[in-house]
Amino acid sequence: MKLHNCKNYVEMSLLGAELVHAEVEINPDLLFCAASGNSPSGLYELMAEKHADSPDFFDYMKVIKLDEWVGLTKDSTFNSEYDIQEKLLKKLGIDGDRYISFEVEAADPESECGRVQDEIDNHEGIDICILGIGINGHIALNEPAEFLQPNCHVANLHPLTLASGMIEKVGIPLSEGMTLGVGNIMSSKMVILFVTGKGKKPALDSFLEGRISTDLPASLLWLHPNVHVIVDRKSVH
Repeated sequence: MKLHNCKNYVEMSLLGAELVHAEVEINPDLLFCAASGNSPSGLYELMAEKHADSPDFFDYMKVIKLDEWVGLTKDSTFNSEYDIQEKLLKKLGIDGDRYISFEVEAADPESECGRVQDEIDNHEGIDICILGIGINGHIALNEPAEFLQPNCHVANLHPLTLASGMIEKVGIPLSEGMTLGVGNIMSSKMVILFVTGKGKKPALDSFLEGRISTDLPASLLWLHPNVHVIVDRKSVH
């Protein structure tokens, strides 16, 4: 594991972009797992700038969405799909033939997770997995629990996740999400974990103790051979 302490969000995002661009340079048709939310937004802006400077740089890269809430509509601006489309896919010109996504309004979320798992298996895994960390130490929607799921599955959302400011703004009750499992994350060739934002210090402190527990799903990353943990020290205090 490589721990990078950055002085602020900009420096954190720049380092993330350097890592991603270097991998795409080596493997242009890699499978990139994109998280939604604020943590990777700076990275996506820098990827968009790279695309503007070198329009063919991301021409072969494929993207998979990390997770999606269950219960939102396609036209909701709070779903992960909207976030990934606006911040990344449209900016890089990535169309549906290079994009794997949990359908927002999937009639059968369990079957939808099975379909996405099949897509991952057909691509022989993920090359770069972008993650944020939840205030309770979750990664994707793999929440603290007695046991964790290896593959794509429907997750029950933890009370701390449900109490987050973003979910309160949605305006409708949420209780579940479709998500990649910890096995999908752990089998990724590279993981980049961004740690930024208010309320993240307790999770970071617990993570840095190096004790592996399903009560802190992010702690499993200590077992991964190629993880970059990039901390925005200005916001995490």
